[in-house]
Amino acid sequence: MDVNAIPPGRDFRKAIDESIHKCSVLLAILGPGWLDSKNASGQRRLDDESDFLRLEVASALRRDIPVIPVLVRGAKMPRAEQLSSDLQELAYRNAVEITHARWKSDLQVLVRALRPYLEVPAGPASSPGDVGADPSYPPAATPQKTIAATGPEITATGLEAAALARVSHELAAYIGPIAEIVVKRTAKRCASIADLCAMVAQEIESPPDRARFLASCRF
Repeated sequence: MDVNAIPPGRDFRKAIDESIHKCSVLLAILGPGWLDSKNASGQRRLDDESDFLRLEVASALRRDIPVIPVLVRGAKMPRAEQLSSDLQELAYRNAVEITHARWKSDLQVLVRALRPYLEVPAGPASSPGDVGADPSYPPAATPQKTIAATGPEITATGLEAAALARVSHELAAYIGPIAEIVVKRTAKRCASIADLCAMVAQEIESPPDRARFLASCRF
């Protein structure tokens, strides 16, 4: 979180700009009150040049970093004239809508939109007869290479593929389909499944749910 990551005395504008410079894609979560939200002085936040949320989005747009508006709770995309000059490009970015009624399928749409920015380059294109081949999206990422030819399948991270799949399955019950990407990316920094479970558990907001997830990872 920015309040913990920016040291005291640091210019938060520069810190935000440097952080945004390192990101591959930015998700701008837009709720129904996003456009007219006001600060403590009654000023619309989007008109406040020092508002950190405005700074984050504007920095990404200025650097031409992919910005995906994510519409929640029935929010609508703003028109360019409703935004400050440094945010007007947001009005032309293709959005993804997340709804309660279509939660799982909407998240899959968002996951597919994120994959080109977050995963390793895809391998050879699938042949027309391959199951799951979808020409409307980039090819799926190349499966992780197997180190051992016999016994349990070991991924390039040194962890068993079956164990990674089970962790992904257990985590998905709490954070949805994005769990698979979270586990794959985190596994690269882990020496054991126990380390992996401890790290990805931080993605679960509820302490009781986090405890249940960790209990399910004892295998």
